[in-house]
Amino acid sequence: MDCRDAQFYLRLRRPGSDELDPDAAAALDRHLAGCPACAAAGRVLADFDAAVGRAMRAVPVPEGLRDQLFAEVATRRGAVLRRTTYRYLAVAASVIVTCGLAFGVYSAARPTADMPALVMTQDELGQPQGAERQIAAFLKAQSLPALPEPFDPALFIHAGTESVQGRDVPVLIFRERTGQGLAKVYAFRGSSFKLDAIRDEQASLFSAKPYPNATAGMTYVVVFTGMDLTPFLRGGGPVG
Repeated sequence: MDCRDAQFYLRLRRPGSDELDPDAAAALDRHLAGCPACAAAGRVLADFDAAVGRAMRAVPVPEGLRDQLFAEVATRRGAVLRRTTYRYLAVAASVIVTCGLAFGVYSAARPTADMPALVMTQDELGQPQGAERQIAAFLKAQSLPALPEPFDPALFIHAGTESVQGRDVPVLIFRERTGQGLAKVYAFRGSSFKLDAIRDEQASLFSAKPYPNATAGMTYVVVFTGMDLTPFLRGGGPVG
């Protein structure tokens, strides 16, 4: 495993939810044991996750959340059972189609993988314009206002959700311009959290800064490495 692969796999390793298979995890551990730079990056990510956990645990749990969580778990369990049933039905259908293919009952041309198109798509996403469109699409899909700071799209890594106190919270992740730091932009909605209890937090390695938006009924919270957001914003210098 080289350093580039190690940096990718490090982002999949999270406390309590390691997405790596045993072989990849073992290869990553061997690389970290012999590569001081990647080992240092791994420690930064682990410290970052720990700081986010501490900051999120400080957010008060709304009244009635326990009953809401039980209801949500029951709903999701039903959805999982439905998906499992559909999956088995899909497998059964696949077997029938496969048998049909074997006996000439069903025939279809297999598409050819369009490698140039795949490369062009990834290249577009790697450009600032592509990342900017991806950020805008995510904000629109989540019904969120513009980001509270001019984050540089060239530093954009990922957009999705993270579980915070049992709630799925939208989050966008940016890397530091020239270092190994990260900035996570969380979107807390007033319907799920008590927004008036969210305050600035600062530790030796990480900081958390809230951006209330009364019009949208939500608060952005940026948790980032260091004490200054400049390394994550537009105009902060060349991307390293």
